[in-house]
Amino acid sequence: MIPVWLDQLLQDLGYALRMLRRSPGFSAVVILTLALGIGMNTAVFSVVNAVLLRPLSFPHPDRVLWLATVNASTGDENVGSQDFLAWRGATSLEYLVAYDEFDGRVTAGGTTAPARIATVSDDFWGLAGARPVLGHLPATGQSEVLLSHAFFERWFGASPGVVGQTLVVGGRSATIAGVLPPAFHVDLAPPASVAGAAPREIEVYHAIAVRPLPNGMIQLFRVIAQLKPDVSIDTARAELETIHARVEQANPGYSPPTLRVVPLTEKLVGGARRGLMILLAAVVLVLMVGCTNIASLLLARAGARQKEFAVRTAVGAGRGRMLRQLLVESLLLAVAGGSAGLLIAQGCLRVMLHLIPQAVPRLTGATLDGRVLAFALAVSALAALLFGVWPALSFWNTNAYDVLKDGTRTVSATARSVRARTWLVTIELALTVVLLCGAGLLVKSLWRLTAYPSGFAPEQTLTITVQYDTGGSQRTEERRREYIGEALRRLQPVAGVDAVGMTTNASGRMRLNVESAQALPLQDRPVVLHSSVSEGYARAIGLRVIAGRWVTDTEPIAAFVVNESLARRYFPGEDPIGKRIQTGGPSGATAAAGATFAPIVGVVADLKYARLETPPAPEIFADYRHASPFTITIVARVTGDPRAVAPTLRALVVGIDKSQPVSDVRTVESVLTETIAPRRFTVFLLGTFAGASLLLALIGIYGVIAYSVALRTREIGVRMALGAERLEVMRMVMLEGMAIAIVGLVLGVGAALVMTRVMASLLYDVSPTDPATFALAAGVLGATALAACCGPALKAARVDPLVALRYE
Repeated sequence: MIPVWLDQLLQDLGYALRMLRRSPGFSAVVILTLALGIGMNTAVFSVVNAVLLRPLSFPHPDRVLWLATVNASTGDENVGSQDFLAWRGATSLEYLVAYDEFDGRVTAGGTTAPARIATVSDDFWGLAGARPVLGHLPATGQSEVLLSHAFFERWFGASPGVVGQTLVVGGRSATIAGVLPPAFHVDLAPPASVAGAAPREIEVYHAIAVRPLPNGMIQLFRVIAQLKPDVSIDTARAELETIHARVEQANPGYSPPTLRVVPLTEKLVGGARRGLMILLAAVVLVLMVGCTNIASLLLARAGARQKEFAVRTAVGAGRGRMLRQLLVESLLLAVAGGSAGLLIAQGCLRVMLHLIPQAVPRLTGATLDGRVLAFALAVSALAALLFGVWPALSFWNTNAYDVLKDGTRTVSATARSVRARTWLVTIELALTVVLLCGAGLLVKSLWRLTAYPSGFAPEQTLTITVQYDTGGSQRTEERRREYIGEALRRLQPVAGVDAVGMTTNASGRMRLNVESAQALPLQDRPVVLHSSVSEGYARAIGLRVIAGRWVTDTEPIAAFVVNESLARRYFPGEDPIGKRIQTGGPSGATAAAGATFAPIVGVVADLKYARLETPPAPEIFADYRHASPFTITIVARVTGDPRAVAPTLRALVVGIDKSQPVSDVRTVESVLTETIAPRRFTVFLLGTFAGASLLLALIGIYGVIAYSVALRTREIGVRMALGAERLEVMRMVMLEGMAIAIVGLVLGVGAALVMTRVMASLLYDVSPTDPATFALAAGVLGATALAACCGPALKAARVDPLVALRYE
C-alpha cells in the first residue's frame, strides 16, 4: 500500500503537471529564465571548484609548500643554490625539490623533437608519488629521464625497448629510466615565460643534482617542499628564515632578504581567488534577478487563479494542502530549469576552455563532477523556495469567501499583490545596477591597460625566442654573438619587414652603482632590470628616445641607455646623460658591460612590452656585444599581415643552427594579451552576467507595467471618456514605470558604491566609485526602463473607452 504522504505528493505532482501544460508559454519563460540563472551559477562554481577546491595532484597536497626569495624590485620568486643546499638540513621538511621547466628539444636516434622539459632534483619522485609503469625511477646522481606516457606513445610508438636508450636533452646525454603512467600529473607553478607562451603539460622529467658552483656563482631554481607530519607551516617558515639569514651573512648581497613560505595552492591560484569570488557573487545576483522576475510572473498568475484556489478551499482543501501544491509546482519548474541549466553550464565550460584556457590557473581541470552536480541541485531547490514563497504568501492572506462572493468572471489582483510585484521589480533593477557598475569598472580598467602609446604597434611586431643550447654549438660567447648578428642580417631584407632587433627581455637583474655617489655595500645597492639589445631594437619595438641617443652595434666601449623610471628614481632633478654607472651581479661579480663604470648615452620613454599590469621598473639597456646572453628574443616590426611573414622569419632563424631551440613566431600583442588573460576572463563573464541581468530587468519592468495597464483598463477608459488625451495617458503610464526605475536606480547606485570597493584590487587606474562609470550604468538602465515602458504606454493610449467601460 502506498503511504498517504506519497499518495498526496503524487496527486500534487500530477495536478502541477496539468496546470503547467495548460500554459506552455508561461512555463517555457520560467524554465528558460531558471536555466540561464542556474546554468551560469553552475558553470562559475565548476571553475571555482577546479581552481580553489580541487586538491593538488600530490599524495599529501595539504602539506606541499612553495618556497622562494622575493625580489622587491621585480617581484621575481626564485631560490639560489646556496639557500637550497642549506635548506636540505631543515628538520621540518620531509622533501625539498628544486625544479625548472622550459620548452626545449630532445634528440634520440637522429630525430629531434620539441618537448616541454622539467629538470627536477632527487626528492621530486617521492613528493610527487611517481611510480613508473615501465622501467625505474632515476638513480641519485645519474643523468636519467622519465617520459610522460603521451610523449612515450607519440615519439617512441609505445615500444618497451625505449628504456635504457640515450637521449640528448639540453645538449647533454641522458638515459631513459622509465615511463610514467597516463594519469600522472603534477601541479607546478610555471615560470614567467619570456615569449608569453601558455604553459603545457611536462613531457620529459630530467633528473639533476644540485651542487655548489665555483667562484661564488649562483644557480636559480623554483622550489617546492613537503612538510613533515604534524609540523606547522609557521614552524617551517621560522626554521627556513633562520637558515636563510645564515646564508645571507656568509654571502653578503647574494639573495633578496624577503622569504616567502606559503602553501603551493596559494602560489598557483595567485590573485585569481578574489576575482572568482566576485564572479560567484555576481552570478548569484543574476540568479536573484531571475528569481524575482519569476516571482513577479507567479504573483500575476496567482491573481488569475484566486477563484480556483477559493473553490478548492471551499470543498475541503486546507491552506496547508494548497501551500504544498504551489511549492510542488515551483519545485517542478526548478527541476526542469536545473536540468536545462546543466546543459547550459556544460556549454559555457566548453566555451571558456576553448577561448581562454589559461585565463585562470588550473582552469583546464574544470568539469561537472559530483560536487558541481550537488551544487546545481541545491541552487535549484533554493531557487524554488525563493520564487515560490511570494505567490504562496499572497494566497495565504486571501479570504476564500470574499472571492467566491464576487460573481464576476475575473478577479483583480489585490493592492498588496501589486505592491509586491512593484517591489520585486525595483529590487531586480537595483541588482542590475550593481552588476552594470561592476562590469563597467572592469571594462574601463581593461581599456586603460590596452591604451598603447604612440609609436608602439604590438599587433605589427613579431617575436621569436631562442634559448641557447650551451652544451652544443653556441657554448662560447663569441659564437652566440655571431649567431645574433647572422639572424639580424638574414631577417632585415625580408619583404614586409620594416625593422629588426634583438633583446634579452629584461631577463637580467643587476645591482646599480653610480659613480661619484656615496659608496654603498653591494647588498645595499638597488636592483634594476638589465636588457642586452641590438641597434635596431628600439625602432622594432617602438621605444621612443627622449634624450641622448640609442646604443649602436659598433660601440667601442660599453654604453648604457636607461628608461624614464630609472632616471626619475636615481637621478632626480638631474640630467642623466653622461653620468657613469656600473652594473654588478648579485654575487659581487660584474657583467662584462659593467666591469668598469660606463656612461649613460640616452634615455627612453617607459614602455610596457612584457606585462601590462606591472608598472614599468627601472631598466638599463646595453649593447649585446658587451654581454653574454643565454636567451634572446628577436623582434621584427612588419607591414601588412604578420601571419604572412611569420613562417619565413622562423624558417630563416631555424636555418642558422638547427640544434638551437626556437619558439614559434608570435605578435607582441598576443604576448601582452596573455598577461591580462585573467582580467579579460573576469570582464567577459561579468559583462555576460550584466547583459543577462539587463535583459531580465527589461522583461520585468515591461511585465509589471503591462500588468498594471491591464488592471487599470476600465480606469483608463473612464479617463479618456471624460476627455483625457492619449498623450496624457501615455505620460501617466510612463511616469509610473519610470518612478519604479528611479527608485531601483537610487537603491542600486547606493549598493554599488559599497559593493564595488571589494573590486579595488581588480581595477587598474580606475576608482571603485568612478562617477563616469556609475553615470553610464544608470543611463543604460534608465534607457532600458524607458524602452520597456513604451509598449504598455502605447497600448494604454489605444484603449477604446466604450470597450473599456464594458470590461467588467
